[in-house]
Parts: sequence; structure tokens; C-alpha cells
Amino acid sequence: GISDETASETLTMTKIYREWALEDDQLLHDNKHLSTVRLASLLGRGMHGVEARLKKLTNVDSVAYARLFGAGNTNMLDRKDDETGEPSNDKNSKLTPVKEVLRRIQWDPTLPSSSFAILHYDRMEDTICETPFDAPNNSIKGKETSFVFALPEHRIEGVKYLDRTVWDKERRLDCVFGSMNGNGETIDQVIDAYDGWKREKEEREEKNLLWQMDIMKELNLILEERRVGVLKELSSNLIHSEWDTEGVRDYVKTIVGLYHDARREHAEKSVQGRETDSQKGEFIEVVDFLHLLSDLVALLSDALLREEILKEVELVVNRSLGEDGSSTTASSKPGALPELKEEDLEEKFVKGSGAGGQKV
Repeated sequence: GISDETASETLTMTKIYREWALEDDQLLHDNKHLSTVRLASLLGRGMHGVEARLKKLTNVDSVAYARLFGAGNTNMLDRKDDETGEPSNDKNSKLTPVKEVLRRIQWDPTLPSSSFAILHYDRMEDTICETPFDAPNNSIKGKETSFVFALPEHRIEGVKYLDRTVWDKERRLDCVFGSMNGNGETIDQVIDAYDGWKREKEEREEKNLLWQMDIMKELNLILEERRVGVLKELSSNLIHSEWDTEGVRDYVKTIVGLYHDARREHAEKSVQGRETDSQKGEFIEVVDFLHLLSDLVALLSDALLREEILKEVELVVNRSLGEDGSSTTASSKPGALPELKEEDLEEKFVKGSGAGGQKV
């Protein structure tokens, strides 16, 4: 069980640690150009943990950096600049166009086309859909009978071999020809090693279940059993519904409401001296609670849903930090403009040349 001392510490801050494997660090470094939400979804980790780890991987004095680019990791060593010794993204290399990937699948007799699928943007549904490579074209105008080849190239986001993504536009991943973040791994190697990759995936999923249980224990200490029951019901309803952005926003808003309800109850018990030993101490801050929630959300199996929830959680975190004055300010938020005051403006006249003085 969890001791009262441990429970009291948990109310103040979250301390669940999840080890970073070398493969996780490599994946994070290769995709550091992506948003925090996208990285959290990709790695199945909370946003706060992703941000903290990325700082370590870019700090040349950190142990994480030394492990990633040390002598033992020849894969990353190959990507260091020969002159500076610093990590290089090989800016001259380019991601193999998806059309070439599709043609390879179409014409290579060693590749079973029925084992492949594409991930593409559906304008009607406004979401990413998965369609088998051999699917007929029943919806796009023109003479092309194959849906994959009738679809405009810019709408294709990824290509999968069975359960594994082998080409991804956003992640600059190509494991068909081995370009960019494919790091030289080709589709033949992917197919040969697929069974081992599948076993590792299943092992990670089992570990994620244990990790999920640890997070739920922590949430139970914060919200208490009754509110956690509400959270579970809300989550189940959302997962099994035809959710939309508004539904996700209401979901996060309700969970934050559960947090504030638990905090008020904790404060009342403290004033009245009715708290138990496990409830003594300062209550966890809302931002720390939201980071813990993002740890849980990042483990959802539905990639689209988890990213949508993480986006909303990120918005609430930024809003909370802005209100507390501890981080974001109105002018530093994405899309916000600094306030202009008339007394700060200085008017100047510049003499122009040319006909009418239009050349300045």
C-alpha cells in the first residue's frame, strides 16, 4: 500500500518517474521540430516530461546528451558534423516523395501491397483517415481507378506497413528508402524485423498499462475515489463517442472542475481540522495536476483523440500560468500582439526620391 507520508508528499507535487530509453531519446531528438503536443502523443509521455527531456538532450553538459551522442551510439555519431562535433540534421538530405514510395509498393514484387495502407487528410471529416493501399477509387473524379493514386499527394500524411508507420511527412521519416529520419533503414529490413518490432510494441503497451495504474493511484490521492470515478466515466464516454473539439473542451473543463472541487474540500477540512494524515499538507497546484493529466492522456490508444485533448490541456496550462504570472504573459502567448500605447509612438518623416517622392 501507499504510506501516509508518501500520500502527503503526493498532494504537493507529482514524483512518478518513467525511465527514458535510448530509443526514446533518439526519437525525441529526431522530431524536435514538432510541437510539444505532437511529441507527447508520439512518445506516449506527458508534455512537461517531454519539454524537460528535450532541454537535457540539447545541453552538451548533460548525461542524457552524452548518452545519446556518446561513442556507444554509432547511429547518432554518424549524424555529427565532422568539423564542429555538434549534432547535424543533414540539411542537404531530403525526404523521399510519397509518390516514389507508392510506386515502389506498386511495382516491387517482393512487397505485398495488401499489407500497406496510407494515412491521409479527409476534408469532409476534417481528420486523418487510414485507407488500404489496394482500395478502389469510388470518390475522386477522374480516370484513375486506384484511390491511393487518385488522391492528391499533399493530402497523404503517412504510409503504414501493417501496424508500423514507414513513411511520415511531418516526422520526416522514411523507412522505405531510408532517407531523413529513416536513418538508412529500408523496407526490406522493416519487413524482416517486423515480428521483433511487434513484440517490443506489445511489451511497451504492457508497461504503459502499469504506468497508467500508477497515474490513477496518484489521481486518486488528489481527487479521491468518488471524483476519480467521475473522471473514468467521462473518459469512457468520450472515447466511445463521435467526439469533436467542443466535446474535448468540455471534457477537460469538467476535469479541471473536479480538481477545484477537491481543492475546496481539502481547504475546508484543513480549516476545520478534519483532514486525515494522508490529506495533510499543501494541495497540488493546478498546473502540476494538468501535467499529471497529460501523462495519462498521452497513453490513450486513439492518436487523434489524445492529441486533441493534449492541445486543450496545453491551452489550460498556458492560461493558468498566465493568470499566476509565473510564465506566459499576454504578449508572449501564441498569436497575441503587444499592447501599443500612444505615448510610446514616435513620428518621423523621411524624404523620398523619384516622381512624387514615392521611392523611399
